[in-house]
Amino acid sequence: MVEIKVLLELQDLDIGLERFRQERRELPAELNELESEFEAIGGQLEAKKAELKALKVEIRDSENQVNQFDESQNKYKQQLLTVKTNREYSALLTEIEGVKREKEELEELIIRKMTAVEAAEAAVKECKARAREIEGRLKEKRGELSGKLKELDGQIGMREKKHSKLAADVPAGVMKLYRRIMGSKISRAVVNARNGSCGGCFAHIPLQKVADIRIGAQVYTCDHCGRILYYDDSESN
Repeated sequence: MVEIKVLLELQDLDIGLERFRQERRELPAELNELESEFEAIGGQLEAKKAELKALKVEIRDSENQVNQFDESQNKYKQQLLTVKTNREYSALLTEIEGVKREKEELEELIIRKMTAVEAAEAAVKECKARAREIEGRLKEKRGELSGKLKELDGQIGMREKKHSKLAADVPAGVMKLYRRIMGSKISRAVVNARNGSCGGCFAHIPLQKVADIRIGAQVYTCDHCGRILYYDDSESN
């Protein structure tokens, strides 16, 4: 039966089209993942730059404080030369010792912050290198994706054109039935009834109906699953 042959061709086209369309839908996933990774590393880079900048400001402020402690120590030392009592002398020595202790603590803090600056600079360098590497992969992936999309669009367009041409030769009622079955997410709408069973749901088909299907005077459907039936003894279900 000519209609069945056309429907089988349409079915093959539809199965192929769905495969190509699914592949097209999935293609951007890897690109999206890379773009998210690039965005994340960009955020990390900005955070590390901000951390580095803050550390340098803190070191500069701490160094200014050290200079102030030096000035205070010099001032107290000058005052030692002019004091008249032991009490005043002891009080100045206590002040000098306190300033010296605070200065030493601050200098230790500066050293720790300088170590942190080195680590932050290394992290910034690493983030920049990682960002360049991901950017390169992104550029490559965009080019690859563009080529694949173009190829898939060509395959889809060619099959859609052939599909439309074939569909025009099928009676409207039969085409409506076929589209309804395919639209129900059944993998195949047209199946072989060889061996007296539906090639889709494997339900038993009465012998008389099998004989009618073999003659092919009209389109027959399975009473259980609704698929369109045909008979071809040269293939198996």
